[in-house]
Amino acid sequence: MTKHIVCDSGSLISLTSSCLMDLLYFFSKKDIKFVIPPAVKEEAVDYPVRRGIKRFLFSALRINNAIKNGTLTAVEDPGISIETRRMMELANNMFFVRGKPLKLIHAGESEMLVLAHQVGIDYLLIDERTTRMLIEAPFRLKEHLEKEFGINVMINKNNFKQFREMFGSMNVIRSSELVMLAYDYGFFNKFEDMKKQVLEAALYRIKFSGCSIGFDEIREYLRG
Repeated sequence: MTKHIVCDSGSLISLTSSCLMDLLYFFSKKDIKFVIPPAVKEEAVDYPVRRGIKRFLFSALRINNAIKNGTLTAVEDPGISIETRRMMELANNMFFVRGKPLKLIHAGESEMLVLAHQVGIDYLLIDERTTRMLIEAPFRLKEHLEKEFGINVMINKNNFKQFREMFGSMNVIRSSELVMLAYDYGFFNKFEDMKKQVLEAALYRIKFSGCSIGFDEIREYLRG
């Protein structure tokens, strides 16, 4: 049975910047399909290409090639943008500091959540910590924000309830966990006796490319 994963721009850029784009092709042969909404395509592909942003151009072209050959599906649904505005208002008026709402998610993350909810996809590929914690551990996010701002963070209970009902059961993975899963499925077997060393190098590379994985997490996985 085909499994679908909705991706954010950060995770795709992490993979391409780490020379790990082949993971998408590897998993696509195992009936795992990667999907992106319009705002993610704009952020990861269209904008860097249109503006000629050298820092992100190579990643943008590789992601665009994956779209062209069908490895990555770019959804073009104008209905997403309408629901996205409501979703951004919901999420960005959930936590308050000194009576002012905290802006937690942007258009790309919002469209990703809306798309997954609309079509019934339960898996999200997200490297960005705030969005991931908002889905997986909102009270830990509250504690983190309170430490960051040094003040109590208030919650709009109605918005919180609506968000949890829509997205609380979704499964969130990072690009680092995609690397680990690829290792378990034999992606690194071509390196033979060096495959564990290559895995370690890949995990550190993807961490320094923007994936929020801790050094202790990497060491723990390598011990396993």
